[in-house]
Amino acid sequence: MIGPIFCFDLGNTRLKCGIMQGGELQEERFFSEETLLPEVEELLKERRPRAAVLSSVIEHPPALESLLQSETRFIRLRCDTPMPVRIVYEKPETLGVDRIALAAGAWEMFPGQHNLVIGTGSAITYNFINKRGEFLGGGISPGIDMRFRALHAFTDKLPLVPAEAHYSFIGYNTRQSILSGVLEGALAEVDGMISLYAARYGNFNALLTGGIWNFLLPALKIRYLQARI
Repeated sequence: MIGPIFCFDLGNTRLKCGIMQGGELQEERFFSEETLLPEVEELLKERRPRAAVLSSVIEHPPALESLLQSETRFIRLRCDTPMPVRIVYEKPETLGVDRIALAAGAWEMFPGQHNLVIGTGSAITYNFINKRGEFLGGGISPGIDMRFRALHAFTDKLPLVPAEAHYSFIGYNTRQSILSGVLEGALAEVDGMISLYAARYGNFNALLTGGIWNFLLPALKIRYLQARI
């Protein structure tokens, strides 16, 4: 059997690897900064991939690339990597490679259609690919954790509150008020942004991905939402 393909996604919140076989995601592995190199080395020995792709928005250890180059057919995702979409952005070199990967994934799923991919990681990103396969750009706003941390860091008395799925819409104390304000605010933002794109482009696919996609999806009311990528 031909070996799998390792797809590494090193973000500000999580370090992970998707193990692909036959075009399907078979498994996900997660790493810490301390265990990244030894665990990747062990994973390479265990699964013997035929290729590896690295999407990284952090300062990862140079030894990681050396390891992947020595053991696999290795591609480091960059703005000039051949892709099925054309990047129409003022300075492509400043565009996060995670956003480029999202654009390519959306086009693979829905070619020839307008696509808005909403990434929900450390930041919430809006990434628009038109029906001609042009990645136009989009928007960036603070993610959920960043909003909680900002309230705590930039005030004297507001506590740092962890996100919870269940909270009171009308906050009956400070903690519940922060939960309601941050979470309902994020939901309203995503709904509103989708509506703005709908007003300009009409029919399109809206796709959610990232750490909190499963929190957002049931609560959003916009009819354009399709799936997770």
